[in-house]
Amino acid sequence: MSASSSSTDLSDALAEGLFQHPALLRALVDTLSERVMVADATGRIIYFSPSALDFQGLGLKSMTQEEWYQHFRFSDPDTHVPIPPERLPVNRALRGEEAASLDIFVEGAHLPTGYYVRVSTRAVRDPQGRMLGVLLFVRDIAQERRIQAEQRRTEQRFHLIVEAAQEGIWMLDREGRTTYTNHYMARMLGYTVEEMLGQHVLAFIEEGSHHQVTLNLERRMQGHSSVHDMALRHKDGRSIWTMVSSNPLRDEEGRYIGALATVTDITQRRDAEQQVRRLNEELERRIVERTAQLEFSNRELEAFAYSVAHDLRAPLRAISTFSLALSEDCPGQLDATGEDYLQRIRGAAQRMSELIDGILTLSRVTSTGLQETDVCLSALARAAAEQLQRGQPERTVHLRIQEGLVDRGDARMLRSVLENLLGNAWKFTRERPVAEIEFGALPGEGGSGRVYFVRDNGAGFDMGYQSRLFGVFQRLHGPQEFEGNGVGLASVRRIIQRHGGRVWGEGRVGQGATFFFTLHEASSGGAPPSTDVRRDDGRRNS
Repeated sequence: MSASSSSTDLSDALAEGLFQHPALLRALVDTLSERVMVADATGRIIYFSPSALDFQGLGLKSMTQEEWYQHFRFSDPDTHVPIPPERLPVNRALRGEEAASLDIFVEGAHLPTGYYVRVSTRAVRDPQGRMLGVLLFVRDIAQERRIQAEQRRTEQRFHLIVEAAQEGIWMLDREGRTTYTNHYMARMLGYTVEEMLGQHVLAFIEEGSHHQVTLNLERRMQGHSSVHDMALRHKDGRSIWTMVSSNPLRDEEGRYIGALATVTDITQRRDAEQQVRRLNEELERRIVERTAQLEFSNRELEAFAYSVAHDLRAPLRAISTFSLALSEDCPGQLDATGEDYLQRIRGAAQRMSELIDGILTLSRVTSTGLQETDVCLSALARAAAEQLQRGQPERTVHLRIQEGLVDRGDARMLRSVLENLLGNAWKFTRERPVAEIEFGALPGEGGSGRVYFVRDNGAGFDMGYQSRLFGVFQRLHGPQEFEGNGVGLASVRRIIQRHGGRVWGEGRVGQGATFFFTLHEASSGGAPPSTDVRRDDGRRNS
């Protein structure tokens, strides 16, 4: 006979002996913390443990089944459907059924809120197999059900959140089989949730990525998380590009049980990125082609400019030479009108020569490469001013040059900028008994960079013609007023543009002009405030 069968026989013998000695039975049951009731072979409750007596709330020492049904109602704890008497634990035990424990909701007139219990039974028989009675063990499960209800509510909230998420949720077991997926994930791949459950993850992966996914699963087992792009296979065979954020899952003891992934469909984003890449490649190709065309056009234009200059200089020299010979060799043969015509011919030839020089100057500005170094603009401005002063020492000109202005640029080209701007200021102030010319710099917009300026108190100009200032061969004053060929400011603009800057001018007729320029601007902005405001600031900085 086995040890377990011996224990069972001993327990049965003990229970039988207790039924035969009620006092001993009561003494034993009263010591138990568990709620215990004892029914005889007719189903009559003949004894309650103290805790069971308090629990049922009636204070009765003994009740028949009919009396129980008068005082209590027994129902299913979830549906609250009444439980038939024959299905109650005590009756099933008396019929000899080996029934599992049963959860019951008990209520009565004296128990308005009712209570939830779990009842298990033990039938007791004598050696001849006759039924002696039943032991009923009752446990309060109200707290347990509250915990279960909260768990269900938590699970429901989790389920609602997961199903409302606009991305796929995918759970795998340690072998890589699908244990959970939300509907969004299933729809993304064209399946139902039921079709995906139990399927290995590789069934939904492009074949070329199988090896990588296997490595990823091994990394999840090692405790590593990752975010990566992955091509999944739709049910219809097409590829779905996704961004997968995958993390390992562990149980309460820290054992690896699988992986959890959030999956975002990025097919449209990748298509857009590929389209942008294609457009960029096409744009770069066109830029290269356009740059080559512009370089060819520039070379052609440069060659044309030199060709025109060379071809025009010969007839111009002939016109100038023969007009001079005519004037010197035939004096007295031309009347005043003829002499006037002859001087006009010579003036036009000189003007044409200056225009040819201007064309060559613009061509050189465009075609010459930049050689950037640290350039002292203050020194360049001072050298240009001294040259102007030596050319007309009789003029009274107050020159103010701000010291220490150093910037990056091509020294030869920036010298040309300052020579043109200071030369213009010198020229257009010649009618002033005391000329005022200033070169300096102001802080750029937002406090970044500098804005350089050349200011004078000369003839000025009408702001209505501002757009013509930097045009080739454009002049706001006639040649009878001020000499020039309309190329200087056009050259200045091209040089400044090649240095990544801007140039603009402000003026008032009879009240002077100010020309501003910047170098190496990240982005173009608006012109600074009016010349008058800048004049005050400039004097303070000079």
